[in-house]
Amino acid sequence: MSRNNMKLARAFFRRWVSDPRYASGWVLAVLLLVLAGIYATAPETVIRGASLVAPEFRIHEVELGSVTLELDSQGTARARDRLGLAFRAAGEVVEVSDNFANGAWVKQGETLVRLDPVPFELEVAQRRHDLAAARLHLEQVQANAKIARRNPSRNATDFALQVPQLKEAEARVDVAQAALRKAESDLARATMVAPFSGRLEQVQVTEGQSVTAGQPLGQLFSSDRMEVRLPVPDEWLDLLAVFGAGPGQALEVPVTLEGRFGGKERQWQGTITRRESGISRNQMSWLIAEVDADSGSVPLEPRVFLQARIQGRKLSGIAVIPRSAMISHNEVWLLDPSSRIYRREVTWIYRDDDSVYVSKGLQPGEQILREGNSHLLEGSQIRVLEKPPADNASSIVASAGGVD
Repeated sequence: MSRNNMKLARAFFRRWVSDPRYASGWVLAVLLLVLAGIYATAPETVIRGASLVAPEFRIHEVELGSVTLELDSQGTARARDRLGLAFRAAGEVVEVSDNFANGAWVKQGETLVRLDPVPFELEVAQRRHDLAAARLHLEQVQANAKIARRNPSRNATDFALQVPQLKEAEARVDVAQAALRKAESDLARATMVAPFSGRLEQVQVTEGQSVTAGQPLGQLFSSDRMEVRLPVPDEWLDLLAVFGAGPGQALEVPVTLEGRFGGKERQWQGTITRRESGISRNQMSWLIAEVDADSGSVPLEPRVFLQARIQGRKLSGIAVIPRSAMISHNEVWLLDPSSRIYRREVTWIYRDDDSVYVSKGLQPGEQILREGNSHLLEGSQIRVLEKPPADNASSIVASAGGVD
């Protein structure tokens, strides 16, 4: 470039820079140069695909075996023999035993309360008089009948022969004898004795009190024979084998009862001996367990609340799996050799808070997910988090908390 041209270029540049009309242009040019430099020196962007990792789950290996179920229930102890104490006839109380009080223990045949015997003795004397009069009347009628039948006419009626009179006299004697027996029984019952050994409660009588016939004076319950009424779902009856006994035969299902009594947790042994017929509206049946009151460290008493463990029958070919493995009511996730999962429908006979007892649908050695996640997809691949040893199903005793 010639010197003149360079001078012209410098003059043009000075004029362009100093001219306010061109100020925005050169600012824009500088910014473009800066941006171009930043873009040219920026690091290269590397795009990588997302790596998919199979989820991890714990598994349970299926093993079939025999189990003996223990099914839970609860109930309140009550005396099998309970009797309301009352007099059959009215009278005045003249004697009350010191043992006739709430909570007192009495023995069979022990005298509890006496009524004034005078009215009853008077009644006995009156009935004896009535019986003597009835017998005298009978003898008179028999004598008249004997005379009337000596030479009876051909047309003599039964009345003329004293037939109805004789029947009436005999019936009068029968009535007098029955009335005398009742009066003597009332006299004997004017003294109340304990019909069996037991404990008293709800006693309400004092000496000098006038009582009416049938008025409750107290309650006596047996001290040696207690029972518990246990509700169980209808589905449990087959598990408890309560249908094995024939008509008239008592059941013999062992049951262990536990409850808090006297400030301590205690245990008693009992036997389910019978079942109430039918089922309730909520599909429950009632079993009656008889308890030996002395089977525990202290005698069992009424109204003690008890938890019952009822021994069921032994079941074979049962797979015991974790309850958490259930997807829905009757499905589990089965793991195949390729580590993919598939749904499997199973049939279970019982489940408690921890385990489900499966009778059909699983084979020994199969693996199922311990956590039945319902959001998994059929055929998904998983990783095994751990492989715990198989449960020894043959030694499992199930403690049942309820049937769903």
